[in-house]
Amino acid sequence: MAFHTWQFGVFLVIVLGVFWLVAAHRNARSSLLLIASYVFYGSWEPWFLLLIVFSTILDYHCARWMVATENPAKRRAALLASLVGNLGLLAYFKYSLWGVELLNPMLGGSEVGASLQRVAWSAVVPVGISFYTFQTLSYTIDVYRGTLKPARNLLDFALFVSFFPQLVAGPIVRASQFLPQLDWTPRFTRERLHDGLYRIATGLMKKALISDTLALYLVDPVHNEPGEWAAWIHVLAIFGFSFQIYFDFSGYTDIAIGTARLFGFDLPENFNSPMQSKSIREFWRRWHTTLSFWVRDYVYFPLGGSKRGELRVVINLILTMVIIGLWHGASVLWLIYGLLQGITMALERWFERLRGGVLFATTPLRKGISWVMTFSFVSFTLLAVRGESFESVYAVLTVFGDETELSIWAWVALAACVLTHFQPEAFYTALKARIIALPTVAHGLFVGLVIGTMVYVMSSSNAFIYFQF
Repeated sequence: MAFHTWQFGVFLVIVLGVFWLVAAHRNARSSLLLIASYVFYGSWEPWFLLLIVFSTILDYHCARWMVATENPAKRRAALLASLVGNLGLLAYFKYSLWGVELLNPMLGGSEVGASLQRVAWSAVVPVGISFYTFQTLSYTIDVYRGTLKPARNLLDFALFVSFFPQLVAGPIVRASQFLPQLDWTPRFTRERLHDGLYRIATGLMKKALISDTLALYLVDPVHNEPGEWAAWIHVLAIFGFSFQIYFDFSGYTDIAIGTARLFGFDLPENFNSPMQSKSIREFWRRWHTTLSFWVRDYVYFPLGGSKRGELRVVINLILTMVIIGLWHGASVLWLIYGLLQGITMALERWFERLRGGVLFATTPLRKGISWVMTFSFVSFTLLAVRGESFESVYAVLTVFGDETELSIWAWVALAACVLTHFQPEAFYTALKARIIALPTVAHGLFVGLVIGTMVYVMSSSNAFIYFQF
């Protein structure tokens, strides 16, 4: 039941209607949202529910065991149980096949190798497992650290883990952000309704009008038949994919945030114009920020962050970015992607130290050069996402033809990327304010028309890219 289908639209209208009938009753509204979230998740594959229920029950009780004892060993044991249980499931379903493929050359045709391969091939990656695993782990780690009180009951915690607007592809929400909102009695206001619908419409437009158009008329043709297209078209497609994945993922995030607001919840933002970045460190402060900050707080800082000598900082940076790479996917391409990000961030840090704490000069020319270098690096390393193998990546980089005739829609989509992504923030703030301020009937007609048109256009489109992670 993907966001861009009419089935989700019907589901959302029904759940919203019932929700606002019982909104004044805390347990009733939480129970309704939990049931709706399980129906939503079970619509992908019913057995996926077994995994998310297991993670929910495990982490709920691990957190309660931690606060029930002052014995450090028992508290560590509870945390270890949470880590092993959650990461074990993630490792089996997401990484076992890759692990077996890496071991196969050593195992040859042995019985052990054949058995491992059968087990690995049976592992289907559940939708959203990478997202909710990190979400539940942050809860138990925060309780262990003493920075968070455990959820008051299993219902609250289960809803935190499975809240359907952000379940399958984020944003990754912290318990400290979500659980307090369960105590607030939501109020149906015109502003919240308009704001939520505006975000949903914006997300659908990003997906249908920009991301899918880039895929159909530029990115997919070049990647599917690299030998037909001229070299400069290849470069255009590589840059185009950066915008395709950005508008796809940020579009999904807009829909998630907008849907949550219709129910009275505020989710964290996940993007801040990342393609405007002038360094890789800045890029990761703007791109998929809930993942970046999660890895910073639960991996980079515990490793020592930037406080244990320069060599240790470099190792920490590279290890952190490798984890981000492998979080996205189990392959050597993703491993290399993480290594490249980490090494580049370490080089930026070294260069900044040489310049006395200034990474790049502030002159317009050097700012422009920094942006070109950063955007080019981001785009070419994102071949790890689009390329299915080393062979396909190599072909896009080296196999060229003579064709230069692109569809007009490719140029329209590229122009839309530039016009929308590089507009001043004040422009969007003013536009949003004007649309939200429309009378309710006019606003409803406008947004309804946009959403209806987008769902119709997207009925045969590709799934959101980040669903695969």
